[in-house]
Amino acid sequence: MAPILVEPLSEKAYELLQQLEALNILRVVQTEAPVTPTAPRKWAGSIPATSAEAWDKHLQEIRGEWERDI
Repeated sequence: MAPILVEPLSEKAYELLQQLEALNILRVVQTEAPVTPTAPRKWAGSIPATSAEAWDKHLQEIRGEWERDI
């Protein structure tokens, strides 16, 4: 049979799995958790107030450049 992944939600559930293994009903196979590479969170967090004000001013300026009557 194909292996399936089971996550016990409590210690009692894990003990039950061990008992089923002792009765040769199932086999508990220890697997490594998949390693997910985490990228550095370079841009995470909020912008400081002084930088935010300067950024907002810059955005207003560049938005005004594109307002054209065609």
